Amino acid sequence: MAGHPVSPGLRFGERVRFGVLTHEITPETVDEAIERAGCREKRRRLLPARSTMYFILALCLFSSAESAAPPGYRAVLRTLTEKLRHLLGWAVQHLPSSSALTRARQRPGTKPLQILFESGCGHLATAASGSSFAFGLRLTAWDGTALDVPNTPENSRAFGHTGRTGVNLSWNPQLRLMALIECGTHAIIDAAFDAVDTFSEHKLARRLLASLQEGTLLLADRNFAGHELWGLARATGAHLAWRIKKNLVFVPLRVLPDGSYLTIMRTPQDNLRHGHARADGRTLPGRPDGHLVRIIDYTVTVWSVHAAPRTETFRLVTTLLDHRQAPARQLAQIYHQRWEIENSYAELKNRLRGVGFILRSKSPDLVWQETYALLTVYQAICALKTHTAERAGIDPDRLSFTVSVQLARLTIAHQDGLDAAALNTCRHEVTAELLANLLPTRRDRCCHRVKKPIKNAFEVKKRGPERTSGNVRYTVRVTKHPS
Repeated sequence: MAGHPVSPGLRFGERVRFGVLTHEITPETVDEAIERAGCREKRRRLLPARSTMYFILALCLFSSAESAAPPGYRAVLRTLTEKLRHLLGWAVQHLPSSSALTRARQRPGTKPLQILFESGCGHLATAASGSSFAFGLRLTAWDGTALDVPNTPENSRAFGHTGRTGVNLSWNPQLRLMALIECGTHAIIDAAFDAVDTFSEHKLARRLLASLQEGTLLLADRNFAGHELWGLARATGAHLAWRIKKNLVFVPLRVLPDGSYLTIMRTPQDNLRHGHARADGRTLPGRPDGHLVRIIDYTVTVWSVHAAPRTETFRLVTTLLDHRQAPARQLAQIYHQRWEIENSYAELKNRLRGVGFILRSKSPDLVWQETYALLTVYQAICALKTHTAERAGIDPDRLSFTVSVQLARLTIAHQDGLDAAALNTCRHEVTAELLANLLPTRRDRCCHRVKKPIKNAFEVKKRGPERTSGNVRYTVRVTKHPS
């Protein structure tokens, strides 16, 4: 179990722990990240480096704790040290000011949070987690999303805006995040992020290639299919099953008994040559250059009690060439697991960060730091859910992410420099609470990807000309009633 008995001689800041998530983010792991980053404090402080790291993580854990906006620095620190302050007789005014906490965030920088995330990311599922495996392969998926950051001049220059030039640009600068996740547990295997206006999902995907490995099946949307990226991903030893556009032309080499067929994903040069030949009514001799792949065409019909049946056509391209190992129908059903990464982003952005909230950091360096902290906390919650589910012999999907976040917050507020025994007791209590609030078994459902309407009729703020200053002067004059 994480942690050692807390000595009475320890400083106030050294007593701080991270509640039930201390098992995933141990003081020893935090200290190692600080040492590797070379940012250990040089003098005694109220909040030493380890406590500052836990404070940064707590900012992300409590981000959606309030409905209006993420709670302030002092509010988070007050919760993080609630029990400790009462034990030592400290009043609220003894806590550092918000500006002092900002400087405390700036001291360690980004590197220790990056090291901490990299030490905790990775696969979580074992062979007992059935939904994480198919055809003897571990199911993974990757996709991209965007995170809004505060609209400061520094962030605008560093990250840029989505949309066209002028008034059509998004108001807030954005960070593009690309994650590789484990489908069954939502664990983050690896992640890369950078400026939204200069780094596409394809560019960021190349940073994740080193985390692909043999024994995995990578699922991806149709945005990623291309000869070069396909070859780079396959060279890692991982198997691929990606959706591909239906208007692309593939000439079957061999039709398999299950209706799928083997073909060649041609190089861009061969694609051009064959396209010109096809337009002229010619057929080029010989086998084209490219990757040998298998194509599966299938349709999905959605039946609803409130609407007429709706049918949609899909096309998959895969490296699983043996129809006996991976039958077409089963592979088409497995591809549905790709949507687990959308569920992951919903948990990360809506339930942990907060619906409609933006990151709080107003400088690029702190944005990097906060993003790594957000991913670290998310991974720790996924680990808590996965370990609980495996011990109970159930699918991790049955455990509520929202309840997990709530319990993690409660255990932080009630900690008192927890030792190993107290942490074990806390862990058992949280496990029992999670198992007492199981979600129902997943059911088939359909959800249209549309934005919710705004809650008022006020004009939407847009980028463009400088807005007039809001600083004004008021004059009040009482009108005399005529006598």
